[in-house]
Amino acid sequence: MMTATGVTMIRPADELGAVLSSRFAAETLRSRIESELDAGHEVTVSFEGVIAISPSFADELFAKMPPEAERSGRLRFVDLSEDLLAIARFVKEGRGRS
Repeated sequence: MMTATGVTMIRPADELGAVLSSRFAAETLRSRIESELDAGHEVTVSFEGVIAISPSFADELFAKMPPEAERSGRLRFVDLSEDLLAIARFVKEGRGRS
C-alpha cells in the first residue's frame, strides 16, 4: 500500500499473490479500503498482476463494498482484465447492485 497526499494505492497482487481467493482475505482488504475512505483518502486498487479471483473473494470485495464508495469517485478499481471485470459484475448483480 502506498499513500501520497490523501491518495492510497493498494495492490492486492503484491500482498496476496496472483490468484485472489478466500473470503477472509477479501474482507480484510475491504476493511482496509473502507478505513482509508473513512479517513478522507481517495483509494485506487490496482489489480495489475492478478490473474484470477475466486467468486467468494469477489463477492466479499465488490458486492459488499458500500455502493456510495465507487459512486463518489473516491474509490477506483483499475487494471482489471475482462475476466476479472466479468466476475465483479456477476457478484454485484447477484446482490442486486450494478
